[in-house]
Amino acid sequence: MSSDRLDERDNINKYREKVKRRKAVIRLVVFIVIAAAVIIVIINWKKILAPFKDIGSKEGEGGFPVTLTGSAGYRMGEMGECFYLLTDTYLYTYNEDGARLSDNQHGFQNPESSSNEKRTLLYDKNGKDVKLYSRNSEVFSKEFEDTIVFAQIGTDERCAVVTTSSRYSNYLYVLNGEGKQIFRWASPDEKIMQVCFGNGDGSIYVSVVGENGGELNSSILRFDISEDVKSETWRTSIGNSVSYSLESCSDGIYTVTPSGAFLLDAPSGAVKASNAYTREIFGIPNTDNLRVTLFFDPVSNGQTAVAYSETLEPSAAASLQNTDAFDISGGRLYILSGNTLTALDGGLQEIEHYDLDDEYSDVEIIGNYAYLLGYNKVWREKL
Repeated sequence: MSSDRLDERDNINKYREKVKRRKAVIRLVVFIVIAAAVIIVIINWKKILAPFKDIGSKEGEGGFPVTLTGSAGYRMGEMGECFYLLTDTYLYTYNEDGARLSDNQHGFQNPESSSNEKRTLLYDKNGKDVKLYSRNSEVFSKEFEDTIVFAQIGTDERCAVVTTSSRYSNYLYVLNGEGKQIFRWASPDEKIMQVCFGNGDGSIYVSVVGENGGELNSSILRFDISEDVKSETWRTSIGNSVSYSLESCSDGIYTVTPSGAFLLDAPSGAVKASNAYTREIFGIPNTDNLRVTLFFDPVSNGQTAVAYSETLEPSAAASLQNTDAFDISGGRLYILSGNTLTALDGGLQEIEHYDLDDEYSDVEIIGNYAYLLGYNKVWREKL
């Protein structure tokens, strides 16, 4: 064989080896890129999937009544235009037409809930775990070192969790929508009673009770969770009564105590208005264009609803009988009593009366419907 042919074959072999090496390098690079992408997806899968958690689920058939098993104790809550049912083992979510969106087994001993338009926060009272759910699935779960006293979700995905502590009276944790801690505050000698978030301004308000000169002293505190500073931006004393409720409203921070109510200016903490109570409170509905407190009436052995103006002056009152549940929506107060639902306007005058097909124990007003919880069913009443 001639030397030219040997050289040609040698060149061909070298070329083939070069092509093989190039293909091997390309395969290696492709493998590294794919592996890196997979690692990134694994690390950030919650962020990537978060926008899709509220879509694409297979809904049930829907329709009312929604039949329930009578063996379980149910509690009902609102989640935007949807509603949910909480039992000792499951969280069920339904759309406005009664179609089941999800059923999640939570595994808590004493489940309690707090919800907003898109999320439901479950926590194990006197346990150590919280879970956040979308309408279709679990978003995150988190375990704390100390036992949970209560938890509260804001208007977005931020959650506040209050726990016991061996060193302090209480610990307040704020989590973001991924379950990561973004704020923490320890109360050295005051018990945290309620928490509420501001309206999208990075603030959180806390009601606490402590001791001052041998007497109880309650205060409302404001924190800015967007800042690194952990001390309060203001503190306002509200007397020696423990707060029953704390709410961030369009006109300020509203809190109710056994002896009266206070409306505070959100930026400064100054008291804008206050009033005094002499009767026992049995209900404090959330404010929705109507501010009402429900009292026991010792004279008539019944109940009384009192509406309050922007200055917390009594503006109207109505006698009630055997209230099983209540809700405020769109400036109307709804009172459920057995198999009747009554709607009262801002002046607490009856404007609608609904005779129901059965007796119900709870009501949620969502849009133009009343969702009613019975022993073994949920019914929807058109308003």
